[in-house]
Amino acid sequence: MNRTIKHLLLSSSLAIGLGAFGSLPAWAASLTGASVSGAHLTYGVTGNSTAITGNNAPNWQAALDGLGNVELGGMTGSPNTADFNQAITLTGNVDGFEVIISSLTATDWFGAGNTTTAYGNDDLANTWFDAALAAYGITDAGIQAAVSGLAYSQTLAQTGNPILAGMAANIAASQAPTTASLFDRFLAGNGFARFSDPNVQSVASNGSGGLDIVLAGHYDATPQLFSFLNSTELAVVAAIIGGPVQASELVKVSYRGQSYYSFGFTATQSGVVDPLDGVSHAGNYLLTAQLPAESDPVAVPEPATVLGLLTLGGVMAATKRKAA
Repeated sequence: MNRTIKHLLLSSSLAIGLGAFGSLPAWAASLTGASVSGAHLTYGVTGNSTAITGNNAPNWQAALDGLGNVELGGMTGSPNTADFNQAITLTGNVDGFEVIISSLTATDWFGAGNTTTAYGNDDLANTWFDAALAAYGITDAGIQAAVSGLAYSQTLAQTGNPILAGMAANIAASQAPTTASLFDRFLAGNGFARFSDPNVQSVASNGSGGLDIVLAGHYDATPQLFSFLNSTELAVVAAIIGGPVQASELVKVSYRGQSYYSFGFTATQSGVVDPLDGVSHAGNYLLTAQLPAESDPVAVPEPATVLGLLTLGGVMAATKRKAA
């Protein structure tokens, strides 16, 4: 894990350095000419509520102008899971350059052919999952300590015997989940597919040659990130984190000759919510990328080499929370 996280943090230096090149505009131009290809949902806003509206060009543009969001891969029959085999794309123009924003597929997460989905691989799935845990200081040692402490306090409260409580704490620590087992359970519960259908709320240039992309998501993403945990395990997570879990969905972006994946772990209150579940769209995640003003077109790299292009929305948030 340490090797992957260090690689991720190193990529922030690359991204910052890239932003220094070129003569760039000081204003922010928003995406125009929005078009969506494939299964998706378009949400409008009325008051403080979002609601599904028609999939057409005027509604796409209105949503991306701050009056809703476009969920790439969203399906009414399965609102929490993307089409994991086919990328859904949003295209448009920003500052005269074409922008392509896509949902993620199994190939994006695990590489071509998906030959293995094991924990410890050098792929996007492991990079993102490690970053998500690191953002909240979740480590094997931390899990053991939290599990042990919870078992001790519960047993002591039930028996009043500190010796028994200590024995229970030791047993619980020996049986505590590991980051590897959490990855496997997240994978088995379709967790990666659940984070593959981004709700794009706005796209604009940021004056540094790159894009600011705002994704609508859950202000507290605990049910999405840790849906596979039981109530006792959720109590352990709460003991480690001590607050809401924030994690955006992911996007694949092509702009100005660069292709990269982007995600974030810091949300602000959006002021709107989907009344159907009371939690969707309540958080806004700002993903910022700084890219050179001019670059040659390149293909989307394999996940093993894409780390150098992961954007600051994920990198800096992970660094900040880990240091807090």
